[in-house]
Amino acid sequence: MNCFYHPDTVSVAACVDCGKGLCQECAGRYQVPICNECNERRSKDEKQAIFKQYIPSAIFFIVGLIFGLKVIKYSVFTSIIMGYMIAGAFWGWKVISFIQPKMFLFLPIAGWGIYFILKFALSIFVGIVAMPLGIIRIIIKHIIVISKGKNIERNKQNI
Repeated sequence: MNCFYHPDTVSVAACVDCGKGLCQECAGRYQVPICNECNERRSKDEKQAIFKQYIPSAIFFIVGLIFGLKVIKYSVFTSIIMGYMIAGAFWGWKVISFIQPKMFLFLPIAGWGIYFILKFALSIFVGIVAMPLGIIRIIIKHIIVISKGKNIERNKQNI
């Protein structure tokens, strides 16, 4: 089998996703032997996954902001704080769910109601810290994916 990009060169590896033949030069471009098209698709999938992590925070922030401004009629500053706390509750819930043991609790319906109310209240306070850290982590991932995309474009030009 010959290289997909250099038909006159013998392949030394195959793309891990699609199986295209890759010569020594093409196989050494990335950490794993992968063709440019598959690596570009992986990069696009990573970008979409990162973007999907922003969506719940934005939605919860907007809901909290609107609720504070329109329903409770708070000031703008207080409504922003309320939006931040509700958006942080999403991140706090994720942290608490990660820390909490993975077991089923046998509770009556009232017990489940109290459990979720307490977990939500705790998630608001945990989210105050967890949300900025989570968003920083997402931004770093986004920067890494962007640099991978630039590397893919550079490698496309070198073929």
